[in-house]
Amino acid sequence: MRERPADAKGYFYLIDEKFHRPRLLFVINSIGSGGAERVLDQILRATDHLGQNYECHLVLLDDQPEYRTFPRLSGRHCLAAQGSLVKSVIRLRKLVRQLRPVAVVSMLVRANIATVLATRGTEAGAILGERMHLSSHLAGRYRGTALWCLRKLPRLLYRQADTVIAVSEGVAKDLVDIFAVPAAKVQTINNPYDLQAITAAGARTPTIGLPESYLVAVGRLVAAKGFHELIEAYRCAAPNSALVILGDGPERERLAGQIAAAGLEERVLLVGYLPDPFPVIARARALVSASHNEGFPNAIAEAMVLGRPVLATDCPSGPAELLGAQAGDVGNVKEAPYGLIVRDHDLSGLVAGLRQLENDVLRLRLGAAASKRMQSFTAERVIATYWDAIIAVAAPRLPVPA
Repeated sequence: MRERPADAKGYFYLIDEKFHRPRLLFVINSIGSGGAERVLDQILRATDHLGQNYECHLVLLDDQPEYRTFPRLSGRHCLAAQGSLVKSVIRLRKLVRQLRPVAVVSMLVRANIATVLATRGTEAGAILGERMHLSSHLAGRYRGTALWCLRKLPRLLYRQADTVIAVSEGVAKDLVDIFAVPAAKVQTINNPYDLQAITAAGARTPTIGLPESYLVAVGRLVAAKGFHELIEAYRCAAPNSALVILGDGPERERLAGQIAAAGLEERVLLVGYLPDPFPVIARARALVSASHNEGFPNAIAEAMVLGRPVLATDCPSGPAELLGAQAGDVGNVKEAPYGLIVRDHDLSGLVAGLRQLENDVLRLRLGAAASKRMQSFTAERVIATYWDAIIAVAAPRLPVPA
């Protein structure tokens, strides 16, 4: 037997070298290109120091193409549930009973629901990560019975978790007010950003040809991201710069038709998903977002790290918090401390904002303020807070030496 060093919360415990270290499971649907995957990647890369007292396992619910390389851990498990909640629960529960972790950490709604059900009746703690403003996210994607069920499940199950980590204050409020999660169980931890790495990536040469002057928008091409409204606002505003849209998704064909019908093929460019978007963002005159639903938008935050001015809609939730505005208190277009913000679904506001971005002095001022703002979200500080939350649930469940 030997004593391990204290972890981030000061807990000490003994480990018998003949046995495994206490286990943590990290559960996510798949390794896609989204913000949840990016944050989980950063959390797992800290296992060598912040999580060194634990044996960490990655659990993927679905067998899907992987868009990033996660760090090597003690174990990796693919449950091949392929989008099925029932299979996710059954297979995760079997794995939890087999590995007997002290805690399970999950991200995204299906993984969160599966984690609560899979840990029920076991000694494992459940730590859920909610990345979206859940009520508006579900309302934007589902209708009728499906929407009712998907609202009911988090309302019934999230409260049974030990901790629910919300990515923004708006997400936290939604969990408490709409989904009846006890406020004492909800903790807000914003996204982490490696400022030096993002800045270095922005200095690299873009892998695609770009217009001499352009605005950039980033996101999956789905209705919730508001690209249809953004393209229409761009048509009405007729700014001097082109519009480069990074991302792919099911709305691509519809958006391409809209661009063609407006005669904007040379001005609005759908360039698809780029593994390394930072060189493109860093050279843009500004980043624009017309999204209707966010949690804590990475695209906006990363553009701010790179000193780009931002125009965003005041959707639930995240943009207002990042830009220093009071959510819901927005006129036609408002200059917040760190960017321009307009009401959600406000076409005239987007038009006015796009026209204001023609002002060089305004762009320089907002870009400098944005860069300074992001000093509050350094990866080192945020990831340490994540591990504090994980260990606070895991450590009390460690086995007591005989």
